[in-house]
Amino acid sequence: MCRPAHRTGVPTATADDGTTLRYAVAGEGADPPVALVNDAGFGAWAWGWQHEPLAGRRRVVTYDHRGTGDSGAGGATDIDTLVGDLSAVLAAADAKPAHLVGFGLGGAVAMRYARDRGVRSLALVGTCAGGDIDEDGLARCYPAGADEAAVRATLPALFSDAFRDADPSLLERVVDWRRAEDAPPRARRAQVDAWLDFEPEPLYELTTPSFVLQGTGDPAVGRRTAERLAEDLPRGRFEAIAGRRLAHVECSRPVNDALTAFFDEVDDDG
Repeated sequence: MCRPAHRTGVPTATADDGTTLRYAVAGEGADPPVALVNDAGFGAWAWGWQHEPLAGRRRVVTYDHRGTGDSGAGGATDIDTLVGDLSAVLAAADAKPAHLVGFGLGGAVAMRYARDRGVRSLALVGTCAGGDIDEDGLARCYPAGADEAAVRATLPALFSDAFRDADPSLLERVVDWRRAEDAPPRARRAQVDAWLDFEPEPLYELTTPSFVLQGTGDPAVGRRTAERLAEDLPRGRFEAIAGRRLAHVECSRPVNDALTAFFDEVDDDG
């Protein structure tokens, strides 16, 4: 696992309202690129198990939402603003059209982006089409305070017991990364509200090839909710993955293999 390097020597994009957005690129491949769009409140560390592992024949782009990590704060935080931010990052990285991988809030951003703009495909992780989020379960994924104990208390919502028991030292690093890189409470709340307020257009209009992956123990989005999302997307498919909110971390190897195969299939179909 290698976290995206968002601290020194990384490029920036400028949003429509002037907000600076930090992004990172892995890989130098010529195939259509991949863009990773994060969940509410999470720093770039949460894509650390995908950012470089997915970079082979492709470039892989990840970035910090406004108010998170090294990106600037300011302006409105709603889905349309975040879609504009994604567009600015993809333009700056010369990564259009891309395969979009959206986690949680990032899935909503990706779906809205794909409605009006060209994308290669959509992969939606731990997300839903709006209205079916377990807000209590989602709240357990975020710390009640900034101290180590409060951040550590979120780990059972993020990872299964087996994963936590297997590598306690990794969990200590996750605590450190969350404290250093996650959005502060006000920005996180604005991002969560943007997701809760998301009302997608009719899904039958979204004809992009789509792949829905869902952790079987996710406290925020239930499996059946994710299955319905895949069923309602005209070219959707569904795959369950073991784990909780960060199931794409717990099962990173099979998730990355499944994503790579999906991207290849879409590109082979033209």
